[in-house]
Amino acid sequence: MGVQQPEQLLATARAIMKEADYCFFMSTGESGEINARLMHPFEPDADFNVWLGASPSSRKVREILKQDKVTLAFINPRSTAYVTIIGTAALDSTPELKRKYWRSYWTDMYPGGPENSEYILIKITPYRVEFMNFTNAALPQPYGLKPNGLEKKDGVWVEVASRDQL
Repeated sequence: MGVQQPEQLLATARAIMKEADYCFFMSTGESGEINARLMHPFEPDADFNVWLGASPSSRKVREILKQDKVTLAFINPRSTAYVTIIGTAALDSTPELKRKYWRSYWTDMYPGGPENSEYILIKITPYRVEFMNFTNAALPQPYGLKPNGLEKKDGVWVEVASRDQL
């Protein structure tokens, strides 16, 4: 893949996420187990935050309130690519954002649309992104043993200094 700037690496990760469409959202359960559920996230915003819709009474929301560190895992089997996002989750019920991050087919779950009080947003603010894409050679050497990695330090994305951290 060669040496790339963090912006290029984020663009590659963003493309994998878009192609994957769905992800697993993982949070820590009451007894320390990791709970995973399939979710349909929105594409990352300009700051690479990922937004998801949820019910405020859901287990994932209860878990976020106790432990805000979460993981999102995206896979695109067609290109043998994946992205893992590690970050913090926050809840947001701002009406404008609820309208922005809304899918029309969700009216079955949330009658009344994004104004429904049973609809809330989860904002994932990543502090680490890891990915590989075997089809497009988006992987460092040695071939396929370690993923690409970015960390956010002082508000700026930088490449992970040592692949041994990944």
